[in-house]
Amino acid sequence: MARSHLKDVQEEAKLDLTPMIDCVFLLIIFFLCIEFKALEAKLPAYLPKDKGSQNDPAQPQEQLSIRIEVDQPGTKIPRKPLAPEVDKKGRKRTFALTGHTVKWDVGPTRFTDIERMRKELERIKSDPNSIVPDASKPGQTKLLPIVIEPQQGATYGDVASTVDVVKAVGFEEINFGGGRGPAPKR
Repeated sequence: MARSHLKDVQEEAKLDLTPMIDCVFLLIIFFLCIEFKALEAKLPAYLPKDKGSQNDPAQPQEQLSIRIEVDQPGTKIPRKPLAPEVDKKGRKRTFALTGHTVKWDVGPTRFTDIERMRKELERIKSDPNSIVPDASKPGQTKLLPIVIEPQQGATYGDVASTVDVVKAVGFEEINFGGGRGPAPKR
């Protein structure tokens, strides 16, 4: 009987160290955070002293918008898996898009043919009004920036061919805007 009583006393004497370990870890985390804040306060920061020109607000930059609108969405026709066709750059095509036509709005003028659009861009490039001041390089000029705005349903190929024409004409600054996402599913 004395032995079972001694065993009960020994079991009661065990301490649960889990809460104490939790407290120690919390203290370690606390002191680490305090130490890093003190380190951040000691890091040198070199801020510019110039406040910039407050009296000259940024002027909106003139740009030429090229809007790509889908005239006819066309139909996707899957290609034969055994004999896929290859495009001009050697990439395999997985489907053909038949009946897909687009229109380009260059400023207020609408074009249905990409070659006519190219001629219009060449005319605009030769116009002295298409040269604007370069905001990044004061005192210098550059060609008018182009913003290509593909509308709903325009394919990657439509945008890529437009970019190719714009670059071939000689415009260097090309931005993208507009776009309303993919065409709705029918």
